[in-house]
Amino acid sequence: MVGSVKTLPSFLRAGALALALAGLASCQTDDLKPSSGEVAAAGTAATTVTDSGLYNQTLGSGPMRIAYLGIRRADQQSRQADSEYRDGAALAVNTLGTEVVKLTMLETLDKPEAIEAAAKTLARQQVSLIITTARGAEFDAIQRGLGGLKVPMISFQTNDVPLPPDVYAFVSSPADSLIESASFAMAEGATHAMILASSPAEKLEAERIARQIKAFNGKVEPIVELTGGALPPKALTSWNKADMVVLMPGVKSPGEVLKKADAAKPPRPGRRIVASSVLTPQDLNEPKLTGSIVCRYDQNVQARIGSRYMASYGMPASAQAGYGFDAMAMAIGLARRYGDTAFAAERIMSPDGFSGSLGVFRLEGERKVRRNCDIFKVAKGSYVFFQKAPPTL
Repeated sequence: MVGSVKTLPSFLRAGALALALAGLASCQTDDLKPSSGEVAAAGTAATTVTDSGLYNQTLGSGPMRIAYLGIRRADQQSRQADSEYRDGAALAVNTLGTEVVKLTMLETLDKPEAIEAAAKTLARQQVSLIITTARGAEFDAIQRGLGGLKVPMISFQTNDVPLPPDVYAFVSSPADSLIESASFAMAEGATHAMILASSPAEKLEAERIARQIKAFNGKVEPIVELTGGALPPKALTSWNKADMVVLMPGVKSPGEVLKKADAAKPPRPGRRIVASSVLTPQDLNEPKLTGSIVCRYDQNVQARIGSRYMASYGMPASAQAGYGFDAMAMAIGLARRYGDTAFAAERIMSPDGFSGSLGVFRLEGERKVRRNCDIFKVAKGSYVFFQKAPPTL
């Protein structure tokens, strides 16, 4: 199950991490079917699976009812991601908690009336937690279907997406990885950061990174918005003060940006570059980016659940499978420990955090996720493994 860990800054302090996997066992039933009216509205497939292809399955036989609500979308990429999230969640039930939870996996069409009807089905079953691929206004449809029933939701959305109350972001973005990379750079001795952004919108996300660096007792220059792929003159005045430059994911040709700035004003000796995992092959071969610190979340999922996932589904475990597994494993761990009060906000946002297939994570603040990661450095045109993720945040 997902274990708990103490609250500490990543890479600045460390402790022990444990991920325990139980034996494989499952119980599949179809006892959570929508009413006939709800089937008509939602197009869900408890009784018409052959016609519609929408899944409706139940795993486990425990006392705690949890739902996985998938939204069927037209594009293949979204449908594949949903399949992998769902399979990861199912694997967690089968290996960790068939006696703890009863998981309803219900799929519906991406239409408001269909989503509302599916949520009515879940409300009728008094589910205590919903894990979902819903997004945007689809949460309003879910709330209408729940009819006033207060159910927290784990969403496969990132921290930069606005979410309604009681909905928790669970997916880490490239910008999130920069926080952990900056933490590592500070562990190596960096104390003074400059963050480069590509647009006003990205500057807002950069402010979140700046707050975290300051929370680690670092100094941060005002966020720099690039103009024409170069630093504005005002920013150049403090260029040689920074011993850490953070490149936001939207910055194009970052090597050229660094070249121009360094030519205008030589950098501080020992400066560290913090980048994200969206660097292009050309970026990876850029000498100015050699040694850049990059945090990657998906590197240990194979070691942690890969063999069981392969045995169950015949394919390697993806990051999406890891997110599905971790969301469900967290739910099982909370249900096992706290029973009926498992999904109160103070439980879900426990400062102790949780450990899972994608590393240690914690839900905090305004229902945002923070997750640690393995550290890579850019060298010879690729990301080269440098240090395993710490066991604490």
